[in-house]
Amino acid sequence: MRSALQSCGLAGLFTSGLYIWLSPESGVVLWVHIIVGLMMIAALLPWLMRHVPSGLAHSRRRSFTVISWMLLAVMLLVLATGLAMSVPALLWQAGTLWFPPGEITAMLSFLHFWGAWTVPSGLILHLAMRHWARSRK
Repeated sequence: MRSALQSCGLAGLFTSGLYIWLSPESGVVLWVHIIVGLMMIAALLPWLMRHVPSGLAHSRRRSFTVISWMLLAVMLLVLATGLAMSVPALLWQAGTLWFPPGEITAMLSFLHFWGAWTVPSGLILHLAMRHWARSRK
């Protein structure tokens, strides 16, 4: 059930992110995107703390492990850049107006947008190799 919620959350984030990219004036969608993104970070951190230390030690398929860790690194990059880009909005809610230099914002946006394209493919690959494979047995 938890992985289904996380999958739906990632799908919603990808969809809302595309909507924000195509229609940047949509403030409501942006706030929903930020809130769901923060919820995904909160859900992902406990999982990482449990699985990362033992993941490499118990891996039997080297290529699967390398692909999985690369996708996880990209997912963390997407989450970190999203968190960094949400700081000005969160500060504004706290009453402080601050924006980073335009070059930093452009770099964060570039990494967040293009990194996000690998997340759905990584999710589908992960589900196919781990969760859906178990249900077929």
